[in-house]
Amino acid sequence: MVANLTAVHQKNYIGSLSAYCGVVSAACGAACGICYLLDYPHSVLCGTITNTIATVGGMVCDGAKSSCAAKISTALQTALLGMKMSVRNRAFQPGEGLVKGDVEQTISSFGRMGRDGMKATDNEILNIMLGN
Repeated sequence: MVANLTAVHQKNYIGSLSAYCGVVSAACGAACGICYLLDYPHSVLCGTITNTIATVGGMVCDGAKSSCAAKISTALQTALLGMKMSVRNRAFQPGEGLVKGDVEQTISSFGRMGRDGMKATDNEILNIMLGN
């Protein structure tokens, strides 16, 4: 439940159609689910989210289904690394890229990038796929 709610919460900011690869949110959610099962404190979940999206938050969905497996692997490895960092009290700090003052602001920041900033990217990917 924690994994799914974490992923859905992130996707809520991004919207239903974006070039932002959804596997980033899913992998981040999975790592948070693991944090919950291991009874880690809330701060570790927050750090896991921040570390994950700060690292692979710009991954582009290009519709290439065979490359999705590699993207899933990359996102999940990154989320688990982000969790390990957070357990050791290491997280990206405000001002480092799109990271903001707290996890909610950071999720919002990346959501804005995925929703608004990647509109042109989404259109261009579709044009390339259609051969235009």
